[in-house]
Amino acid sequence: MSSASALDGGQVTINLAALRDNYLTMKDKSGAAETACVVKADAYGLGLEQVAPVLYAAGCRSFFVAQSREALDLRALLPDVVIYVLNGLPTGAAAAFAAANLRPCLISLAQIKAWQAYCLTEKTALPAALFIDTGFNRLGLSEADVADLAQVSDYFNGWTVSLIASHLACSDEADNPMNRAQLECFLHMRQQLPTAPASLANSGGVILGEAYLFDMTRPGISLYGGSANGDDTALKPVVHLHAPLLQTRSLSIGDTVGYGASFTAPHDMQIGIVGLGYGDGFMRHFGDRPHSRASLMIDGQPAPILGRVSMDSLAIDLTDFATLPAVDTMVEVFGQHQTIDKLAENGQTISYELLTSLGSRYNRIWIDQ
Repeated sequence: MSSASALDGGQVTINLAALRDNYLTMKDKSGAAETACVVKADAYGLGLEQVAPVLYAAGCRSFFVAQSREALDLRALLPDVVIYVLNGLPTGAAAAFAAANLRPCLISLAQIKAWQAYCLTEKTALPAALFIDTGFNRLGLSEADVADLAQVSDYFNGWTVSLIASHLACSDEADNPMNRAQLECFLHMRQQLPTAPASLANSGGVILGEAYLFDMTRPGISLYGGSANGDDTALKPVVHLHAPLLQTRSLSIGDTVGYGASFTAPHDMQIGIVGLGYGDGFMRHFGDRPHSRASLMIDGQPAPILGRVSMDSLAIDLTDFATLPAVDTMVEVFGQHQTIDKLAENGQTISYELLTSLGSRYNRIWIDQ
C-alpha cells in the first residue's frame, strides 16, 4: 500500500503513453478513414494542454471541441490542425471563427446563411461542416432542412462544405436497431447534399464496423480508457484516481454513519474515512443507497462505501480486512484493480461523467510510460 504526503489530497495520474496507444488502436480500427480526436471539456477532464500535443505527435490532425472557447485554447496549442466546433456558429461569431481558422459545425439554416454571408463579403470560400440530425434529436439540421438545401443550391455559394457529419445515439449497444436506422437516414440525407467527406462514427461507432466508418471517425471516450461498448479490452486504462485514508474507526452494532444517519451498523464493524467527496467531483449518488454497489479498492480488496458521500469525505467498510490499512494509505477509486467503467456501472453512471467531474483539488500527475 502506498502512502500520501501529509500535504496531499486525492491524486489523479494520467498515463499519456496509454492515451497514445489508445489513439493508435482506434486509428487501426478506423481502417482507411481519418481518425479525428474529440477533446472537448478539457480533454474529458484530463487536461487539454497535456493531452492534445500527445495526440498530435501520434498523428492526429483533426480535432473536435464543443465550444468556441475550447477551440481557441486548442488553436493556441496546435496552430496547424483542423478544429471543428460541434455546438455550431454563435450569432455574430463568423469573423472570429475565420480569424482563428475554426470550422463551425453548422446546425441550422440560419447558421448556414450567416457563414455564407460572411464568406461572400470576404470573398473567401471558408470551410465548415454540415451537421445533420439522424434521429438523436439533439443538434443538427432536420430532414426538412436538408430537403430545403437540396432544392436551393444557392445555399452553397461562396463557402466550402468540408464535412457532412452526424452522431449516433446508441452506438454503445451494438445490437440496438437505432444504429442501423441512423445509418440509413445518414446515407439518405447525404445523397441530397453536395459531395463532401462524411463522418458518423464516434468511439462506439468505430466498433460497429466498416459500414459506419465513412471518411472520418471521431473517437472520444475510448481515447481516455473508457469502454465504448462495455467490452473493448484492447483499450488501456489512462486515468488512475486515488484518495487518502484519513482515519479508521470502530463501530458497535446500531451506530450510524454520516449525514442523515443513513447507514446503521448491523454488527460491530471497522470503517475508514477517505478524503474524497462531491467537492472533488465524486458524486453523492455513489453513497449507500439501495441501487448502489460501489466500492473503493485497497491492495485489490474491495471496501464498500457506507452512508452518504459528503463534500470532503466518505466512509468505507474495512471489517473484512485481516489487517487495517494505515492512515495515509492511498485508496484506489479506479485504476489498476477497478476500471473506471466498473465503478461507473456500480454507481449507475457512466465513465464520461466520472472523468469530466474530476475536481480542481486533486494533485494531477502526467506520466509517459
